[in-house]
Amino acid sequence: MQKLCMRSNLDSLISLRDYCLIGGYDYAYLNKPLIATEALKKGAVKRLSETLDFWVNATRYDALEIHKKGYEFAIKTRLIHSYARLSIKKYDKDWDTENWGEPINSWDMMATYIGFSLVFMHSLHKLGNTFSIEEEKGLFHLWKYVGYLLGIPENLLPNDKKQATQYFYLWTSVQPPADKDSVLLAHSLLNESLENPILKYNFQRKNLRYLHICCTWFLLDDEVCQRLQIPEVANRKAFPRTKWMINKIYDTLVSRQTRINKGNKDQMKVLNDYHNITQNSNFH
Repeated sequence: MQKLCMRSNLDSLISLRDYCLIGGYDYAYLNKPLIATEALKKGAVKRLSETLDFWVNATRYDALEIHKKGYEFAIKTRLIHSYARLSIKKYDKDWDTENWGEPINSWDMMATYIGFSLVFMHSLHKLGNTFSIEEEKGLFHLWKYVGYLLGIPENLLPNDKKQATQYFYLWTSVQPPADKDSVLLAHSLLNESLENPILKYNFQRKNLRYLHICCTWFLLDDEVCQRLQIPEVANRKAFPRTKWMINKIYDTLVSRQTRINKGNKDQMKVLNDYHNITQNSNFH
């Protein structure tokens, strides 16, 4: 499972950002804890850095052994969720429990972590990545364990693709589509590329934003992109289709171990870049 996440290199990060994360914003009720905890004020750079930190540290070799980084991140995230849940219930007088449920409830958390397995895998496949049955099983096993560490009831955590599809279908059947908060969150994420100082020049940042928009249109349904008001851009299929072709070529010409090693190195570089810029006081 770790090999799949690393072998997919930057496609893994594209999938998480331009499909799993932004696609989740299409579900209005799921976003309400983010709005209540003022995630928009914190900014997309910091929020993306935290998500990247969690995912990378959960998907390295032996990362989830007790007291290893991935394990500690899962426990830390569980405590943050607990604090946010109590804080929202105590201080947010506008919280609509009847419609939205309890803040950061188990049902919504289950759907979020299906995003890291089923939805993530679907995105990688659309970008031309292949994986074995063993890797697929490993992916669901990993996120079932992470979900368990986060406090999600075990019976809500799927064992395989079929079960995950059924659970996700049930969850989506009671979720309303995007609202104005969804659009604000989506555009905050899109504009993260412009705000992020990792790339030095403005034209580089604009180009990166364009590439993320292309991938979002390619991976999400057009109806979702329209609801989230994702901007229309020219030649939006060119970049993701090129990635698809490159992945097919790499699959035949480059060894799996070479791709795993390179993917791990490239993902860690992106994480370190985010660490370096979020240490700047402007992003705290």
